Formats: sequence, structure tokens, C-alpha cells
Amino acid sequence: MRQPGSPPRYATLDGLRGAAALVVVLVHFPYLFQLHRTTHGYLAVDLFFAMSGFVIGSAYDRKLRSGALDRVQYATLRLIRLYPLYLAGLVLGTLALAMRLPVSDWPLIASALPTGVLMLPFPAAMRTLYPWPGVQHYFYPLDFPAWSLFFELLASVSYGVWHRYLGTRVLLAIMAICAFALTVAAFTSGIDGGALWPTFHLGFARVGYAFPAGLLLYRWHGGDAPSGTTSDAAAFAVVALAIGLLVAPVPRAWQAATNLALVLVALPAVVWAASRIEPSARCAPWFAFAGFVSYGIYVLHVPFAFLLQDLMTRQRWLPHPLGVTALALLPGVVLLAWCVERFFDVPVRRALLARAFWLSAQPLPPASAGSAPESSSPRSPAPADLPARNTP
Repeated sequence: MRQPGSPPRYATLDGLRGAAALVVVLVHFPYLFQLHRTTHGYLAVDLFFAMSGFVIGSAYDRKLRSGALDRVQYATLRLIRLYPLYLAGLVLGTLALAMRLPVSDWPLIASALPTGVLMLPFPAAMRTLYPWPGVQHYFYPLDFPAWSLFFELLASVSYGVWHRYLGTRVLLAIMAICAFALTVAAFTSGIDGGALWPTFHLGFARVGYAFPAGLLLYRWHGGDAPSGTTSDAAAFAVVALAIGLLVAPVPRAWQAATNLALVLVALPAVVWAASRIEPSARCAPWFAFAGFVSYGIYVLHVPFAFLLQDLMTRQRWLPHPLGVTALALLPGVVLLAWCVERFFDVPVRRALLARAFWLSAQPLPPASAGSAPESSSPRSPAPADLPARNTP
């Protein structure tokens, strides 16, 4: 039962977030899963941004408007939520790079650590692992998926600072400007941008459309709990629909229009549908688990995949090491994400929140992916309840 005054739970959004995180793994390693290269799973980031806007609105809109939470407190909550798992991904990514790249590259790896620890983009090009060992100009070369966390944090903190001015008209104006930029990009360079410095401007357009869209969907939702539609079949159907939209191959001639339609219409509509449907009490824990591990999957999967692949290829008795890697990658990264969430992220956040005494009555902050995936199940626990909160 939901506690009085706490934000509603959105279990289907939890499941949607977990499924989208796994889609990102598939798309980043198509050679392992024989995935068609004309899929557009990279748009899972836009889905994460939209879910982030919805859930952050659910958790904080009323508190910010009423003054129950000020800007500094809100920004601190967001940093506490995002940083521990980001740091875990940074450490694992640094380890993977150091093990895979020659010793001559180690000074450059070390030079990327200060900005990485501060969660800031690295300005120089350096040799990375993804998509293959070579010089890339990634925002975050030590764990490249973290690029979307930069834009997620930028959007969410901007919302916290300027929330009083972000009415419907302003949000729609921002979305219109970003939709125009995305339309131009879709039919020229493509929408898949933001991770590299040459395309970083597209990150602003992507989060600038999807995050306000999610926030508006929450406000139009009315802030109430899901509308009363409880159906396992419908909840699973929404998740399956999202997966299908992200991985279904599209003829090359239709890619630009399809990607644009997904970003501007279809993916926000999926978020809306997921917010209106809940699984039964029997299935809800599975959806909650998917949400719990989603952020960890997102920030850990790239370095973990390369470390796993190295381990498998060194086993000379294996006839098909890449096949074994493919079989082990998804369950392995889910297990790793759960362990890191359970035994590192939650205790660290609990300790940080305990030190910030003024946050003792606040919920554990929502997660983010991709942005970082956002938690769909915020609530306001007592301080003693913090460690048990099943929220990514």
C-alpha cells in the first residue's frame, strides 16, 4: 500500500526501464547477438530521458513548487542518486581499458580520471574499447555510456533550478525547438548523436525534447496513481511493444522518418501507456526487480562485456568463445548490476543521506539511465527504511 503523501508507484515503468537497459546491451554488441544493424535500439536513450522527466516530476514537482525542497537539496539528491553507480562503472571501465590497451596508453587513461571522477566530459580524444579498440572522441572514454548521464543530470538540475518558470507553454516551446533540431538531424546526419564531441549538440536536442515530454506527461497524468488498469497481459504488452519498436529492423530508406516518429511520438506514447497500466501483485516484484537493476546494467555493461569476452577467449578449450560470451553476457550483467546495487550503491546512498540530515525525510532519489534509467517507484520512507528501498 502506498504511504499517504508519497508519490505513486509505476511498476510498469520499472519493467520498461529494465527491458530498455537490456536492449542497450544488445545494440552495443550486435556481433555477439547477430542483431541486424538497421535496428535503432540507441533510441532507448530517448526513452530513458522521457521516463526520467515523468518520474522526476512525480517525485519532486510538488515538493519544489511548494518549497518543501529547495534547489540545493534537490541537486544534492540527484547527485547522490547518480554518482555511486557511475563511480562503479568508471572504476570497471578504467580496469577494462588498462587490461586491454598497451602500457603506453596508460598515461592517457590516467589523464582521463580527474574529469571522470568529477563526472565531467574529457576534452581529448583517446583510444577506447568501443566499438573497437581505436582513437575515439567520446565524452566519457572510460565508460562511454555515461555520456547520457551528463545530459540527464543537466536536464534534471536545470529543472530543479528553473522549475517555477517551466509551465506548459515554456516546456512546449523547448520541445518545439528541439523537435526542429531533431528533424533536421534525422534527415541529414542522423539522430544517433551525443556520445562523441563532434555530435554532442544532438544530446541537447534529444534530452531537450524527451525530458520535457515526460514531465508534461506526468502533469497531464494529474499526479494520481495509475488509472486503475491492472493487467499483467497489458503490462507485458507495453514492455514488449517498446522492445519491438527499438529492435525491429527498418529499411534504410525509412530510417530517418521512422527514428523521428519514434522519438517525437511513439516512445513518449509508450511512457504514457506504461504509466496507466500496472501489473498484478503477483508480477509486480519482477517489474520492480527489472527497474532495480536497470541503472547498473546501463553503466556497467560495456566494461563488463569486454572483460567477459577476454576471459572467454582465453579459454582454449571453448569451441565458440564469442557464443559463450553472448550466452553469459545478459545474465552476467544482470547479476553484476544486482550485486553492485545491493552491496555498494544502496549502502553508500544510505550513508550519504544519513549525513545530509535535512534529507532524512526525503525518498531515496530516483535512478536514471540513459540516460540513466529513472526510478518509477518513489516513496517517502522513514530513515530506518532507506536501506530496504527497492529502487534503482
